[in-house]
Amino acid sequence: MPQIAPKDPRNVLASLPPEVAAAYNGYPTELQPSAWANWKPSHDGPYKVGILWQPVVNSFVTHTLDALTKELEASGQVEITASLAPQNPTDIPGSLQLFNQLVAKKPDIIILMPLASEPFVEAVDAAGKAGIPVVTPWLPVPSKYAIGVSLNAFLQAAEVSSRVVAEMGGKGTVLQVHGIPGIQSDNEAFAGFKAVLDQCPNVKIAGEVTGNFNAAAAKGAILQFLSTHPAKIDGVFQAGVMTPGVIQAFEQLGRPLPVIADVGSTQGSIAYAHKHADSYKQVGSSVPDGAIGKTVATVVLRMLAGDGPVINMMVTEPKLIGRDDVDAVYQDGWTVSGADDAWLPDDKLMTTEQLDAFFGTAK
Repeated sequence: MPQIAPKDPRNVLASLPPEVAAAYNGYPTELQPSAWANWKPSHDGPYKVGILWQPVVNSFVTHTLDALTKELEASGQVEITASLAPQNPTDIPGSLQLFNQLVAKKPDIIILMPLASEPFVEAVDAAGKAGIPVVTPWLPVPSKYAIGVSLNAFLQAAEVSSRVVAEMGGKGTVLQVHGIPGIQSDNEAFAGFKAVLDQCPNVKIAGEVTGNFNAAAAKGAILQFLSTHPAKIDGVFQAGVMTPGVIQAFEQLGRPLPVIADVGSTQGSIAYAHKHADSYKQVGSSVPDGAIGKTVATVVLRMLAGDGPVINMMVTEPKLIGRDDVDAVYQDGWTVSGADDAWLPDDKLMTTEQLDAFFGTAK
């Protein structure tokens, strides 16, 4: 595993317990003291919350939003004044327009899951200067006015791929599968892959393809690649949720199945690992959809209750799913084509102790 210092020019991590700070290994976004450490709402509840989410293109988006909404509504302290999303996952101008509409409504807090982080920096800064905190789950915005809540995507990819290389015996060739080149989640995954490969001179890259974070698209791209590359592939690094497509491509051509970095394990990849327990080496990571939504809601409710975060990026370490975890994760009825996320039964994303550290209340 590479050890890469995060961008922490103000030494914010010094205020966190070592076991919490360790999750920031290689974290690419600059860390800053939170602008909201001493913030409290200007009135008693109920509080107005605006939500700008991503368009519903997969189960992750749906499940996280549902869990977030239910948790906020169950508190009895929140009125969701708007829950918006752009028409498609590439409509950044439309998403920015919707965000500005939320700001104009002057809610107490905005929850934003951006399509991409950098385009929202100026808008989040403007909201912050207007006194509106912006909680940014999963794809944190690099602003002191944002409150990011996510796992470390770089570390997730690095930990999973390092275990793949270990299974390969530290040598061989790997095929890399992009999600969508250029977007933040893909960039961070490939940064994690590169950090591992930089330490492994006997592992060579056979090539790269793009799967658009879609199993069917990944299968097609890999089939095309393998048709012109007859040499053995020992490992596959994929940027997220595309493992079923990887498996189907190799099996369709009768090629030996390599060890796969199952970043963002799915029901399909776990079902395959369960069915082929004697031969398949599961090396994946847990993505707890419901827990992500609940954790974001907890952060929002703590802030509305007057609890101030000490850091602008709340980050946790990824939880890995190995061969010994498959039986605990697998559920009856899952099939190898299942696209929904899979997670460890006890994965809460962040524990109460971690959240206490981020809010400066850890004992």
